[in-house]
Amino acid sequence: MDDGARSMAEALEMARQAVATGTDTMVATPHRGWFLRHPARPEVVREHVAGLQESISRAGIPLRVLPGVEIKMAPRVADDLTSGEAGTLGDAGRWALIEPPFDRIPAGGLESLKRVVGAGFHVVLAHPERCAAVQQSLTFLDACADLGLAFQLTSGSLLGRFGPRAQETAFAILARAADWPLVIASDTHDLHDRTCALLREARDAAAVLVGEERAQEMVDSRPRAMIAPA
Repeated sequence: MDDGARSMAEALEMARQAVATGTDTMVATPHRGWFLRHPARPEVVREHVAGLQESISRAGIPLRVLPGVEIKMAPRVADDLTSGEAGTLGDAGRWALIEPPFDRIPAGGLESLKRVVGAGFHVVLAHPERCAAVQQSLTFLDACADLGLAFQLTSGSLLGRFGPRAQETAFAILARAADWPLVIASDTHDLHDRTCALLREARDAAAVLVGEERAQEMVDSRPRAMIAPA
């Protein structure tokens, strides 16, 4: 329903690849609210994920897929989460995955995040290292951290797949791991370029800077906690 697998056959092969590289649970996070995207309403995402999970299980692949959504940073996000118009990670009702644009931090962006937190939700900010404003300064992330936000780094960024600026910024954020809650996402889109196999490579790259235990936490216990039922 978005920019991932183009067919069920491809989705099943991606599921096999994920399991082969050590993954047992994934969250499907179609985009919500960007130009020409499907709106990714929670009930629609649930329906699609349920169909995918049925096919995965029928194929004998030991992978659990949960519904989620990647939400555009915008003024109404808190209202949409509260009303159920926007979904949460794992459909667990607690963590919202919110993404800034790649070129800037929107006017009022921090205030909109404050409203989400004030409404009782936790926020993980998606791929901040790919935002041009964050690449220039981590000041915005300092303010987000003061609100209790977590940050999701993309495997491809840590491995240099999105260019040197994104990679440098990803490692600058990683250097704050003692103070900021971080997770690393596979960013799985396909079988050949943005694959689930990158997650293991990214974890290993992170471990060089932060150590094995902390790097493993970023791909395992911390994301699992985000999708645990309340």
